[in-house]
Amino acid sequence: MWKRKVNSIFALVVAAALFGNLAAGATVDILPLNKPADLDLSGEVLYAINFGNNGNPTFGTFVFHQDQDYPNVIVGKSAEGVVNTWGATYPNTGNADLDMLLGGIIWKNSSTSGRTTSITITNGLTIGRSYRLQLVFYTDHTRPMSITVGGSQIVEQFDPFVTQGSVGGKGGCVVKCAFTAGDTTLNIYVTPNPDVGDASAISGLILTKAAEPTAFADYGSGTTTELVSGKGTWQLNWGQGPWTWCDNAAQPLLGSNVSSFLALQTTAAAKVSADLVATLPIAGTLTLSAHDKSNGNMVIGTMVLTGTGVNIIDLNASRVLVDQGTGMGLAPFRPPGPEVALTLDQATGVFAYIKQAGDWRLQLAGLYAMPLMKGVKLQDNIMSALAGKVPLIGGLGDFALSGQYEPVESMKPKSFCEYGTAVAAQFGAAGGLWNQTWAGGPWPWHKCPATVNAKFLGQNVSGELETTTTGTPTVDEKMILRSGFSGRITLTDHDDTTPAKIDGQIIGDVKGTFVADANAAHATFDSKGNIVCAFGVTVHNAPDAFITVTKVTGSYADIHQAGDWAWYVNGIMTIAKVPTLSVQQNILAALQRPELLLGAQEEFVLTGWYYRE
Repeated sequence: MWKRKVNSIFALVVAAALFGNLAAGATVDILPLNKPADLDLSGEVLYAINFGNNGNPTFGTFVFHQDQDYPNVIVGKSAEGVVNTWGATYPNTGNADLDMLLGGIIWKNSSTSGRTTSITITNGLTIGRSYRLQLVFYTDHTRPMSITVGGSQIVEQFDPFVTQGSVGGKGGCVVKCAFTAGDTTLNIYVTPNPDVGDASAISGLILTKAAEPTAFADYGSGTTTELVSGKGTWQLNWGQGPWTWCDNAAQPLLGSNVSSFLALQTTAAAKVSADLVATLPIAGTLTLSAHDKSNGNMVIGTMVLTGTGVNIIDLNASRVLVDQGTGMGLAPFRPPGPEVALTLDQATGVFAYIKQAGDWRLQLAGLYAMPLMKGVKLQDNIMSALAGKVPLIGGLGDFALSGQYEPVESMKPKSFCEYGTAVAAQFGAAGGLWNQTWAGGPWPWHKCPATVNAKFLGQNVSGELETTTTGTPTVDEKMILRSGFSGRITLTDHDDTTPAKIDGQIIGDVKGTFVADANAAHATFDSKGNIVCAFGVTVHNAPDAFITVTKVTGSYADIHQAGDWAWYVNGIMTIAKVPTLSVQQNILAALQRPELLLGAQEEFVLTGWYYRE
């Protein structure tokens, strides 16, 4: 099946197609191209071509070359050039290198050889390997075309102008195709459709060798939360093993912070052999959840897999384990029999980068417990349990999940710790307004729980946090103040050269607890004699708040949050000293009288996971 994504205002178009020289089963996405991030520049790039002889567009360390720089690239064209040299509208994306890539084109419009632009890469592929092809287009008027790759048409009546939003001078589009090579030579044809009027045209291409599938093997164990005849639900924890009954030695994909629920049900009556071994066809769903290592209640990614298989249970009374003390019979299900072939239906958060390669295999080993009825032969007891006539007690099991996946590098989750300072513009019992500066750190009072491998905020970023008190504040016997709050945080990325220009924003909902030391014995005084009390990390070591991203724009538009982001603070609040009150009375009075709260300032840490798409 071909997936054609135009944009949010156009419908999803799916067309069936088979490759000739390419293996069947490829996918195609058609997307607007308005910024470099709309291109996938990751992985092992074999060819990055800019047509038009107008230069070498460069994005970071990624460089496009002219087709003449590749000896085994053959182009069939009438001519090439830059769109604005004949009066057409220039792309004007705001990025000079992207404009260079979009604005240079080759085209074909010949009365003798036709209007099909062709690109041939000889001996550029390895049969059986997976590749990603990205074709770049720009036009300032409607130009419907068909694209053929490897002998088969992948899109029909594709119009770059429509994908651009039916406007010129504001960006182009990209056709992304993932495929497995069936030949060493790659042929690409772009043809006007219908084949009258306009010439075909293309601006550039990227051909990337996809990473080899990565094998994995994970081990877990668990117990049933529900078990009746024909149906069972298991709660599992991973990051264990390997089990002696499984010979898969691949690297694990999951960790001890991953839990799961496995729901299984029989789909047909059991077949029981003469030796009393029952084979039960089963279907099920495995839902995996990754939890934040510093806050186990926070889910930072999920995978949902479904599939079918068999369970094989030994019902022979001579092999069933009997515990007379508890009055239970234990019927084992042993490998290499029980297993389910699983298909990955959904992956989110820290798992979003995982693309399944082939079926995944879930193997089971364990036992089911059933009550022993007095006066009933053991074999009859066991068969009654299988038929649902005797309630089952529960099950214990070990599990092995194995398979292969292709990592989508651009969507791999990245952990981060960002640091800054803030001053309260408003501060009181009702809430606060904080002006943030994102610079400095790392602060010695907080150790980031995960390896920091990415930063996306910096000195050009300002922030504003507005909070409102929720619920009733409390003060415990140690004079620790706790006050719930909710609010909104806005992070704004300013242009390097024109600070008043906003390049992008991250907006999120904030929910947490303000924790302050209201104990007079711990208070200090500033140079003016005002009372200074600490809040945040010096009082407790848990996150002060969690942030849920609700909107991203501009330079942050491709950021996806993976689980809640945690917010930690280390601050002080300044209270006006009232001579007629004791320090303790003074502090407590300030909690009710905003005019006594002279201000507050803090250092902060924002930490979590995200991925860019």
